Amino acid sequence: MIERLREYVEAGHPDIDVTLKRLAAGPAGATPVEVRLYGDDHNVLFDLADGVKAQLATFPGTRNISDNWGKQTKKLIVNIDNARARRAGITNQDVAVSLRMALSGSTVTEYREGDKAIPVVLRSEVGGREDIGKLESINVYARSGQNVALRQVADIVLAFEPSKILRRDRAKTLSVLSDLDPGSGATAFSIAAALEPWLAEQRQSWPLGYSYEIGGTFESSASANASIAKQLPLAGLLILLLLVGQFNSLRKPLIIVLTIPLGLIGVVIGLLVTGQSFGFMTLLGVISLAGIVINNAIVLIDRIRIETDENGLDPPRAVLEAAQRRLRPIVLTTVTTVGGLLPLWFGGDPLFVSMAVAIIFGLVFATVLTLGFVPALYCLLFRIRYQ
Repeated sequence: MIERLREYVEAGHPDIDVTLKRLAAGPAGATPVEVRLYGDDHNVLFDLADGVKAQLATFPGTRNISDNWGKQTKKLIVNIDNARARRAGITNQDVAVSLRMALSGSTVTEYREGDKAIPVVLRSEVGGREDIGKLESINVYARSGQNVALRQVADIVLAFEPSKILRRDRAKTLSVLSDLDPGSGATAFSIAAALEPWLAEQRQSWPLGYSYEIGGTFESSASANASIAKQLPLAGLLILLLLVGQFNSLRKPLIIVLTIPLGLIGVVIGLLVTGQSFGFMTLLGVISLAGIVINNAIVLIDRIRIETDENGLDPPRAVLEAAQRRLRPIVLTTVTTVGGLLPLWFGGDPLFVSMAVAIIFGLVFATVLTLGFVPALYCLLFRIRYQ
C-alpha cells in the first residue's frame, strides 16, 4: 500500500510532500538523512540547500528530499520615500494606519446583544484585499487633513522570504532532509559516507561564516554509541572483579575474557552476509552476546572444577569430561536463543534486525569456537599435558 500511494502521489501530485512509513516499533527516530547548513543570509542558505538537494538526488535510495524551512512566501514591501512623504505632510505612522484600515480594518466600538459582544470594524471600501494591484491607489490620510495616493509617497516591491527561520545554538540553521527507500538497501551511514567528501570539497568555495553538519540517524547513533562507550570501561572492570572474586584466580577470568572476541567473528560475518550496518542496536546486540559468551565460558570452567575436586578425575580427563557434559546444555541454550531471535530478523523491522543478526551469527560462531577454545586455553595456562 505504501508503494502504491507513493507512485500515485509522485505521478499525479509532484508538488506535494508526503511522508509514508510503517508504524514504528519504538520511539520516533530522527530523519534518516539530515544535513544542517549554518549561516547568516537566508538567501545564501537556500542556494546552498539547493546544491545539497541536487547532490542527494543523485544517490540511489533517497526520496522525499526537502528542508525544514519550507517554501518561501511572498511579501509586499512598502518602501516609503521620506522626501516625498515630508513634502506631502505624511508620516510613516499615517501610512501604517491607512494600510491597516484598508486591509484589516480597525475596531472602533462593540455592539452588545445579550451576552455577546460583536466588534464593529471600520474598513475602507476599496483596498488590496481582493486585487493586490489596487493597493497603490489606497489613500493615505494625514493628521493635518491631507490625503494622497500611496503610490505618490511609497514604492511597493514584491519579495520572497522564508516562511519560518529556525536556529540552532543561536545560529540560523537550514536542514536538508531526506527519507530512504526501504527496498533500495541504502542506509543513513552509506549516504553520509558518500556525501561527506562532496560537502568537504564544496565547503572550500562557500562564503566565510557558512558551515555544515551531518545529523539524522548518523548523528543520533553516534551519540548513543558514545554514551554507551563512556560506561563500558566501568562495567568491564566490575565484571572482571566479580570473575576474580568468584574463581579466586587470575588465569580463569583471563580465559573467559579472551573468549569474548570470538563472538565478534560471527558478528562481522553476519553483518556482511545480510548487508546490515553497525549501529546503536547492533552495539546492544554485541553487548548481549558478550554476556552469553561469558556465561558459557563460566559454566564450562566451573564444570572442570567439579570434575577435578568433587569427582576426583585427573586434570586431562576432567577437561574432556567437562566439555562433553556441557556440550548439550550450551548447544540447547544457543538453539533456543537463536530460535527466539529469528522472528526479529525476518520480521524486517529496522530497529531489531541488526541486533538480531549480531546475536544470532555471533552466538553460533562463539558456541562452536568456545567449546574448543576454552578447553585448549585452559590446558595451556594450567599446563595440562596429554600423552
